[in-house]
Amino acid sequence: MEGSSTNGQVSTVQFGGENKVLVIGAGSTGLALAQGLKKARIPYVVYERDENATRKRNWSMGLHWAVPALQYLIPDELLARIQGTQTDPNVPTKDADQLPFINGQTGELIGEIKSDKFYRLRRDKIRALLLEGLDVRWGKAISDLIYSTDGRKITARFADGTEDTGSLLIASDGLHSTVRTLLVGSEKAKVTPIDFATAMCFTKHSRDRALFLRAKPHHPLYQVAPHPNGYFGWLSLHDGDDPDHPENWTFYHYISFREPRNVTNDRSNAEHVAHQKELARQFTDPFKSVFEWMPDDHPVWYGKLRQWDPSEPEHKWDDHDGRVTLAGDAAHPMTFQRGQGFNHAIMDSFLLCKGIESFWNSGDFSSEQRAAAITDYENEMIPRGGEEVRLSEANSIAMHDWEKVMQSPSMKKGMHVSHQAARIMDY
Repeated sequence: MEGSSTNGQVSTVQFGGENKVLVIGAGSTGLALAQGLKKARIPYVVYERDENATRKRNWSMGLHWAVPALQYLIPDELLARIQGTQTDPNVPTKDADQLPFINGQTGELIGEIKSDKFYRLRRDKIRALLLEGLDVRWGKAISDLIYSTDGRKITARFADGTEDTGSLLIASDGLHSTVRTLLVGSEKAKVTPIDFATAMCFTKHSRDRALFLRAKPHHPLYQVAPHPNGYFGWLSLHDGDDPDHPENWTFYHYISFREPRNVTNDRSNAEHVAHQKELARQFTDPFKSVFEWMPDDHPVWYGKLRQWDPSEPEHKWDDHDGRVTLAGDAAHPMTFQRGQGFNHAIMDSFLLCKGIESFWNSGDFSSEQRAAAITDYENEMIPRGGEEVRLSEANSIAMHDWEKVMQSPSMKKGMHVSHQAARIMDY
């Protein structure tokens, strides 16, 4: 074998032989791909660095134009239960929806983003659904990649000293992808912050307050509020599983703000809360109240908005004749205020599954067929993902500039997929 290696004794673990797909990362991208591979009877193993399925952080994700891609990947019995993975499974999903944009200062409706069928999925619930029936190996942090000299195999080496070999490896190991680092180097693999940051808040409230936060004219699940002073507010229901007890509902909210990318924010948790409350006093309700009602010592999650553009020339990686590639946040992490990341991730999984099927089920395991399939995937994914990374950044910038809000990509393009991507999914 060629390639770098780690010192010490290595234990070789073979799950299903060497003719299989190694999927690195048990996030939604990797799990959706694994479901598609299983459905197509293609051998696979998912490796995840976490010790179990429980993750410290949770959030919600919008699924809209990529619904057909997910339909292709997962079995009908799982698809039939997707309504239950929403932030509020009791609110019927419409065939068409719109995301209201209000003036954060006055409450006036300034526009609506149109969408086809729109699922607001809770991350922990959709992951639990996608995990069902899959072969996942927990506590496996990848540390190295080794390529066979005959061009046919790839070996994943893990931090615990074990390794496994397959025909190809798909890295869906997230924002700070280890595989991306192995492919392009630590400096080039780093995500780039942009000049905005926020603190994510997840709160519960009394029955009366919870009902107020969802009262008309507000959308029952989510609303968005750009502010003339250059802030961006978000409020959504995160957990509405218990319809009869609003005091058990959890709300997700934040106000993002300008912060130069090279500034280190060393606020304490209490200072982050105080800062969010200070910003919220400039907003109308329900934004003003949801922050005011938050305890001063309530834990929040600070972060800069970050991205990585796969189409930049210096980010080009060697896929070693189709033996390794990136997907989802490992390939194109983007800012979240356009709501596109999950859809592009599912699109990646769909295209990879279709590409692998194209040579696997024909019995042609030649390096040439595999390389052609992965090249086709990368030739579509890289420009698509790169364009969305740039659009999402432009959208985040516009959302913090009152004069540009109505010209933002969200307002002008809505939630719809490009015609090219729509044709690809028209299987």
